[in-house]
Amino acid sequence: MTLDVRIRQTPARNLPLHLVEEISHRVANEYAEAIAGLSLAAAGSPRSDVQEALRAAAERLRAHAETHRALLPPVKGEVDLADYVGHLCAAFSKAALADRRIRLAVETDEVWMASGRAWRVGLAVAELVRNAARHGLRGQAGAIVVRIAREEGDMVCSVCDDGAAEAVVEPGRGVGLVQALAGELGGSVEWWFTPRGSLARVRAPIEAPG
Repeated sequence: MTLDVRIRQTPARNLPLHLVEEISHRVANEYAEAIAGLSLAAAGSPRSDVQEALRAAAERLRAHAETHRALLPPVKGEVDLADYVGHLCAAFSKAALADRRIRLAVETDEVWMASGRAWRVGLAVAELVRNAARHGLRGQAGAIVVRIAREEGDMVCSVCDDGAAEAVVEPGRGVGLVQALAGELGGSVEWWFTPRGSLARVRAPIEAPG
């Protein structure tokens, strides 16, 4: 049985990018300090097993730091979603999916969007991939596919998995975030749930409405 779930949209909210950039800069610095601390601790330990564990922890933090950098608002102008989302998914896969044997594939048309709109698409993709791994695959091995297509004047972003998530009854924080991002883009988001996998689809105009 296929369940088609449409979640009510919330009013659009414009995120203050200068505050996002400032907070992101602080978080990046904290990542760097934590990585440096682990590296110093590894160098000062006489035990090889402790050194190895600390270096592994530092490497994992570096992967998460790279994901954080990939989620930063891109430079002003237009952004190629194929490159932007591809880099984001590669960083996310290395940090959170590969060691759980979750394969993440990206298939994209050439779609250029204003940087602020592309950033919101990237945030939505990251949250949908995270939800697919957590709720669709439930932490088990599997596959997630991100597809971005151009359909006339719209950008259509689909994230599907081969797990078996339950249909959303009460939207959680992740669903609410994607819903809000779709609203800011002047678009919509829909979910489908089947015994063979789930699909989330965000559709939004390539150009800002109005």
